Amino acid sequence: MKILILEDENAKFHAIDSVIQGMDYCIETTRVVNLNSYISTINREKFDLIIADLMVPRFKDSTNSENVTESIIDETRDHACCNFRTPVIVITQFDEAAEESFKGLNQKDIVIVTYNESQIDWKESLQRKLESSIPEVSYDFIIFCALQKEADAFVELGYVSDTSEKILSSLKCTEIEINSKKGVIVTLSRMGLVSAAITVTKAIEKFKPNIVAMSGICAGIDGKANIYDVIIPSVCHQHDSGKWTSDGFIPELYDVPLAHAVEVYIDTSIKKESFKKFVKSNITLGRSEFPEGYENLEFSIKLAPTSSGSAVVASEEMTHSIMEQHRKKTAFEMESYALYEAARVSQNPPLFFSAKAVVDNGTTTKSDSFHRVACLLSAKVVYKLLEDWN
Repeated sequence: MKILILEDENAKFHAIDSVIQGMDYCIETTRVVNLNSYISTINREKFDLIIADLMVPRFKDSTNSENVTESIIDETRDHACCNFRTPVIVITQFDEAAEESFKGLNQKDIVIVTYNESQIDWKESLQRKLESSIPEVSYDFIIFCALQKEADAFVELGYVSDTSEKILSSLKCTEIEINSKKGVIVTLSRMGLVSAAITVTKAIEKFKPNIVAMSGICAGIDGKANIYDVIIPSVCHQHDSGKWTSDGFIPELYDVPLAHAVEVYIDTSIKKESFKKFVKSNITLGRSEFPEGYENLEFSIKLAPTSSGSAVVASEEMTHSIMEQHRKKTAFEMESYALYEAARVSQNPPLFFSAKAVVDNGTTTKSDSFHRVACLLSAKVVYKLLEDWN
């Protein structure tokens, strides 16, 4: 948030600045002490809030304070000024000037507050104005992760310069930049479709991204996907939606496909030898991280149908039931369908995709041994797709 302060008295400026610094928000302030500097600044640089005094010198070398109300109104509310619509609050300790100027300032949507060092009324008014003027936070893209280890992969790969976590609208966020595009990694509070749907919907409404993606780990179907294969859902559905009857479970599937342009872009990208070379580069496996029978890191990057469900699957019977729902299904997990559906039905739908790496086949044999490398592979695929996106 950027604030311009027109104030020539040091004691009053420091009192105002102390209120600003007490805000739990990143704020950059610019101070000017005369009208001439004020005019040149508001016509050169855009601010989120302007705080002004009515009695200040007109020129740089002048020490004589004058009532500059008309000049502030005329210059700030000039249609040619880049701060024409910027909120303005006037804080003055001269009651007479305040009374004389009230009507003119009010007509131009400029709030006027009487300053008294020993009272708190002006501080409360300033705090309210600060809170209402905080600009909406927006990002070019959002990457969602269901687990902290999935988000940590971007840090391990060096893709995140500032690893500090921010809480924005109750969302756990870490900022990331790719090719000068500003983004954020949002980590879900818990796994599953419900948490994912709520978080994705909230984040899209708050940050208004152009693209949303999901990175992480998934289960692969035997014969369709191997450990470390990265699966990008060309179409995704919820495998546990349907109806339980006396004859058993009858699935009712609602598919959400990738947008055609997105699918074409991804399909073209992942077929390039340079793409896989980038994803594979600089990943070193420990002894326990090699799948049985493997001596090198081997994986494929595939566009294929997948599904999501609300519960972890660790049953051969349930895995077989999931396989029967779509003959080309390659993988399943717990969140991607929520991402696809939330993006599809949002008011301003962003483009979307998910890319998750296989760590098991959904049976009773499960291990965390492959999680670290899978998270890295998935993160690199998501990063590269976003990096090359036009």
